[in-house]
Amino acid sequence: MEITQLYAIATGGILVILMLVNFRPYIEALLRAASLPTSKYLTYPRIIHRHRYFGPWSRADVTVQFLYIAVNTFCVGFRFPNVSTAGLRAANLSLINMVPNFAGSHLSFLADILGVPLRTYQQIHRSSGIMSVSLLLFHVLTIIGSRNPFPLQVAENLWGLIGGCSLLLLLLLSNPFLRSFSYEILIRIHQALAVVSAYSIWRHLELKPLVPRIYAYIFAATFLSTFLLQGFFIHRSQARIVHFEDTIKVELTLSRPLKVKAGQYINLWIPSLSFWSTFQSHPFTVASWSDREQVSLDLFIEPRGGMTQKLLHRLTFGSDSSQPRLDGSLPRLALFSGPHGISAPVGDYETVLMVSSGSGIVAQLPYLKQLIYGYNSRKSRTRRVHLVWQLETRETGIAVQSIINEVLTNDAFHIKRRNTVGRDNGSDSGSADLERSIERVDAVQHPQLVNVHNGPADLEKILRGEMEAKLQEAEERGETLVMVSGTDELRDQLRELVRTYLDNQMSLLELEYQPA
Repeated sequence: MEITQLYAIATGGILVILMLVNFRPYIEALLRAASLPTSKYLTYPRIIHRHRYFGPWSRADVTVQFLYIAVNTFCVGFRFPNVSTAGLRAANLSLINMVPNFAGSHLSFLADILGVPLRTYQQIHRSSGIMSVSLLLFHVLTIIGSRNPFPLQVAENLWGLIGGCSLLLLLLLSNPFLRSFSYEILIRIHQALAVVSAYSIWRHLELKPLVPRIYAYIFAATFLSTFLLQGFFIHRSQARIVHFEDTIKVELTLSRPLKVKAGQYINLWIPSLSFWSTFQSHPFTVASWSDREQVSLDLFIEPRGGMTQKLLHRLTFGSDSSQPRLDGSLPRLALFSGPHGISAPVGDYETVLMVSSGSGIVAQLPYLKQLIYGYNSRKSRTRRVHLVWQLETRETGIAVQSIINEVLTNDAFHIKRRNTVGRDNGSDSGSADLERSIERVDAVQHPQLVNVHNGPADLEKILRGEMEAKLQEAEERGETLVMVSGTDELRDQLRELVRTYLDNQMSLLELEYQPA
């Protein structure tokens, strides 16, 4: 590529950016107008429903993937001269598609840079990885089909083979079925294979022309930049840990105050658990919230495996009591990165319906505290809040009871807010103690706030009631936000219900944290 062509591209790019900035209000208006039909016909309807190892895929998901495949296929076959040239194009495209996969050491940080949810960047990471390996396989097939010699004694060929095998094995081990057996081990193997493949590709391209090496330079420079930048978001703290049966509460005392928005999470390291814990970090939603910088953070952990199970074992080993107690070695040194994630603008909605099951309440509590503060300080448009919490075990409710008590104490718009606390019929009899404890708290503060009942909540009736209540009050005709942090079945049910109310300015938001 000549220097004049690079100059033309740079000049044209600057002009396009200036035009987009100038026409931003019109672009935003167009996007708002297109959001409703897009949601009704593309985002909410699903072609493939949720499966244990794949899905769900909406019409929008399938359309985006189809366009992604079509664009790459077009680039490979454009003005198709011969198979060899198409193979070289596939190799270059494979390198280009690898950029999102090698852009940083942690997906959470990359998602923050792009301003997208972690779940979205994980989909980008997965799709670009599959596309890179597919293009690489096409490149290999063209070499095999050419019947040209491929001596492994040549370092360039050997490193190419190692890199290709590493990427293929990396893709195979990313299967959710395999990861369900030992996530901790497979994620380390995944990272090790990524390092091997990156080094092998670099050695394979050492003697190649400048153009393919430029792509390697780009993702090497991007990785180093994000890795160094991420160091500024590493924080030191002291962790105090208690447990309530199978629920763990971690209170982090920070070395310096930190601003954390509602809905954000941190990636936590606790090196003292074991040698391997030094290399393990896990994302946890911050349950505490303040309008100012916080000096301590509260985390509630649902043990699933690996580090969290080890943490629970350390707390319960040798204990025959179900009462919470501190481990003798606490406080522990804890490192964390963050805060990560996007905080939803809940204060812009007239009505907010929060639905959670089990430990999913942890993701809702910061938003609930923010809404109450916004109402008290007149910084929020929200006038109606309805919290639906489906409990399955007594311990989860006890673990977060102190925060719920604090919310009830500071509540100022209780006349227009209701909490529906339900439990499954299959719960143990101990759940009655939780019901009495919630009723006791409510009796002290505002008796009309909490309704406790048996069985799952009737979500269809609740949504219909909220819409009818909003329409009856002339001053409340704004948008309604339904926030969910719950089981797969609960989220799928809400998705179908909200879809029927899209014309009534209702939307659904699935929070970053979803309980197992």
